[in-house]
Order: sequence, then C-alpha cells, then structure tokens
Amino acid sequence: MQGKVALRSLLSVAVFFGVAALNSVSAAPYLIVGNDEKLLWDDKGAPVVQPAGKDSVVILDLANPENPKMVATLPLKNSVVGPPVNLAIDPTNTIALVADSIDVTQDGDKLKMNPDNKVYVIDLKANPPKLASTITVGKQPSGLSFNSQGNLALVTNRADKSVSVLSIKGADVKVIDTVDLGGIVSHAVFTPDGKRALVTKFNDHKVSLLDINGDKVTYGKLDLPTGQWPY
Repeated sequence: MQGKVALRSLLSVAVFFGVAALNSVSAAPYLIVGNDEKLLWDDKGAPVVQPAGKDSVVILDLANPENPKMVATLPLKNSVVGPPVNLAIDPTNTIALVADSIDVTQDGDKLKMNPDNKVYVIDLKANPPKLASTITVGKQPSGLSFNSQGNLALVTNRADKSVSVLSIKGADVKVIDTVDLGGIVSHAVFTPDGKRALVTKFNDHKVSLLDINGDKVTYGKLDLPTGQWPY
C-alpha cells in the first residue's frame, strides 16, 4: 500500500506521505491520507501494476494530536505517481482537494497506467466528511495548492502541460480557466500575497512565474532556471 497525506514529505517503507498545512484558527484540524493500491513493487524494486478499485482516502481529526481519530474513509482513486502534493486542505479546513492522476486499464493481457483527469472535492464540514463533487481538469493532475484566502486553487496537469484554475466558494468548486505552460508541470504554489504563483516545470528544469489578479491567472513566459527535475 502507498499513500499521500495532506499536513511535507515523509517516506516510510512502502508508504508515501505528502503533507498540507493545518490551520490552527479552525475548529478542527484534519489530516488527509491518500492510499494507492494500484502501484506496488516486487522484491527487486520493479513496479507491479494492480487493478484499480481498492484505493482510499482517509481523514483523521487531530484535535487531540496524541490520539488522532479516524473520522472517514472514502473509496476514492488516487495515485503516488508524481510529487507528494496531490492533495491539500484549504486554510479554513472547509474542504480538501485530491487529484486523481492515474487510471489503470487493460491492455491485452497486461495492465497499463494512463493519465486520469479528475479532482475530488471533500466536504470537511459534513459529519462525517464526504465527497462533495468530482470535477474534470487536464490530464494527469498532480501538484495542487490553495491561496491564503482559500477561494482559489491551482492544479498542475502534467500530461496536458497546463494549470487548471479553480474557483472556490465553500464546497462549490469550479474550473474557471486553464493556463498553457508549454511544458510538463508538477506543482504550483501561491506566493504569500496571492498575487503570483510559482510552477515547477519538471522536464525543463525551470520554475515558471504566474501573475494573479483576482481570479485571473496569466503566464508571462517568465521562467527561472533551477537544478534538475524540480518537483
């Protein structure tokens, strides 16, 4: 079993964790964990693809950090393929987003991994937390993040080389724009003032700068060089 968690990167045996910030001003701090049962590894480290259908998203209540309480387990497909930032909790602990990056299909007598194009919206205010909606974005959605106000989110679509812009009003989440980045993108992060975002371009070894004015996101073709393979 592999998984990703929304609170920074941890790696423990065969479980992958990616962590999203928990807001201390909210009533209930949550931890969200994505478990991928589709991709395993054999004793030699070679990938073994399993049929889809056993993935899950687990939500823990951390009101008592020494005794976290599991409040929901949702049968939602998600993937460890890509950076460990494919899930996040908004700053107000109202919703969580989980990107569904990879689908498994039958290819002759073998199983094949293909890009998927979904993002799940989880209502954390429901009791217990539940799936509120599923939205369609670009192919292979990967890294995603919220702005500090929690009313806008960016999702990087690796296979489509684009960034989806999501408008957020409570649990109502909609795609309002798609920005072409012209290269494989793996993650997007807002600057603290919310006026810009940085997007890692994995294969190009660069970080692109996006300008943000309200809910309008534009790419002015400004790319900054980095080391190799920035996630």
